[in-house]
Amino acid sequence: MPRPKAEPSRAAEFPPGPAPAAPHPSAAEPPPGPASAAAPDDGTAAALPANPFSGLLRLPDRLFDDFWGTLKLWQDGRGLWLCGGLSALALELFSYLYFQRRLRLSPCEYCVLIRFAMAVIFMGGMIGAIRPSRLPFKIPGLAVSMAGAVMGLRWTLILEGINLDAQTDPDYLPVCWFGRVEFPLGIPMDRILPGHFSPGGTCGVESQWEFWLMSMPQWLIMIYTVYAAGLFLMAVAAVLPRRPAEATERS
Repeated sequence: MPRPKAEPSRAAEFPPGPAPAAPHPSAAEPPPGPASAAAPDDGTAAALPANPFSGLLRLPDRLFDDFWGTLKLWQDGRGLWLCGGLSALALELFSYLYFQRRLRLSPCEYCVLIRFAMAVIFMGGMIGAIRPSRLPFKIPGLAVSMAGAVMGLRWTLILEGINLDAQTDPDYLPVCWFGRVEFPLGIPMDRILPGHFSPGGTCGVESQWEFWLMSMPQWLIMIYTVYAAGLFLMAVAAVLPRRPAEATERS
């Protein structure tokens, strides 16, 4: 019995086409992302620090270092010295022009000494502003300015004590006098500038000026305290060693 003929394959009806191209290696691999770029996990990357707040605990130290470094850079420039010296000069001129000339408040013995302390701070600032980055000018400027701040604070505290005695004691007797004031180092400031440094008032009697419930000596105590504290910080920053980053920025 004859076998039936097999039907021709349907694939034979179509000619063979070109072989499919192999995929490009870059197309098969996903583009590198944050996950693929990360370093292989060997167990150390996921390890937590012993103290998770160690960064916060070191923050005050970084602020402390930046504060001293910034202050050291500031005092190597003339701006800080001129600001301190000219502010003291402005306060001395204000006391003369406003209190003495406008309000007719004659200065007492300690008032002119307090003005002299302001003049000393001004001189110290000008000395330091000559060449603030050099120790031969910086150290004398700091010493003179600090001496003026300490003397002014001492005389202001004495004047405040006299004012308190005058307000609380009805039998108060003035302790100031109208003669010649003995200035430190024998400097005749009452002869150099008699209008600024010649006493003509009585301590604790004529000074009735107040501003924001504070008397004139109380304001001066605050002002001289700010001067003394600022100069002390500048002196500490001057003796601290310069860090490498500051030395590079300065050069």
